[in-house]
Amino acid sequence: MNIMKNIGLRKLFFLLAAAGMASLLTSCFYFEMNRNTKNLARIRKGMTRKQVIEIMGEPVRGEIYCSDKVLYYYTRQRWMDGLTTRDECTPIAFDEYDRVVGWGPDFHTGVYDFLANPTPIDKKQK
Repeated sequence: MNIMKNIGLRKLFFLLAAAGMASLLTSCFYFEMNRNTKNLARIRKGMTRKQVIEIMGEPVRGEIYCSDKVLYYYTRQRWMDGLTTRDECTPIAFDEYDRVVGWGPDFHTGVYDFLANPTPIDKKQK
């Protein structure tokens, strides 16, 4: 009887520990999203990449959607899967001189016509 009670207590302990870890991870993601959303209000067109990183901190790295001309910052949670997907991030786009040309959903593509205007180009129009 004592053995069964100990096994039940161990399972309860591990369940509570797992729930605590999940809660801690969720709060960390919330803190990062909240900080990034507030800091985006300080970004201006023409800022250098260095200035953006000083304000925003390090961007998301190592994801397939990351590029040299667009930095991605975690700003919204869509899925509870532990991954950082592109639709959960706000992109900040840079020109060939590493100056900010814009940010937000219109800059997810990473393909821009900097000579005409700093807006995304539809790849079908090329």
